[in-house]
Amino acid sequence: MSLNKVMFVGRYSVEVCGPWSDFALINIGESDASEGYANIQDGWHDVLRLSFHDILPSTPDPDGVYALMRDKDAKAIVDFVRYVAPNVEGIIVHCKAGISRSAAVAKWICGDYNLPFNVRYTKYNQYIYLMILMAAQDAPSKSYKNKLRTVMRDL
Repeated sequence: MSLNKVMFVGRYSVEVCGPWSDFALINIGESDASEGYANIQDGWHDVLRLSFHDILPSTPDPDGVYALMRDKDAKAIVDFVRYVAPNVEGIIVHCKAGISRSAAVAKWICGDYNLPFNVRYTKYNQYIYLMILMAAQDAPSKSYKNKLRTVMRDL
């Protein structure tokens, strides 16, 4: 078995449709969500739980309540996917709405594993996608990191 399917969905879909033992799950939540963390049933091949908001570095946050995706979050995604990919049929990525954060992660997975991703889908969070691209580089050069950070700053 090896990875051949990637899906991105909203929280509700994951809570009612799983678990699938031949699929891994990436759960992206928000620590301050009024509904709490997603209710993930036991039985998935493996689960990665992360918490960050659907924001860009330029998003105003005067009260300091938003959590921006960090380097360690992006690295955790890359490491998790590379660990489970040889042993699962698919990976489901979910966030609250299943539109932006999960789509960015799914887009990277599809690109890294030569799987189809709808090229017309543009609602993914570009910052998250670029953070994962940078984390996926085995040893990104300082100039490569600086170039990506400049692009991200302009988002």
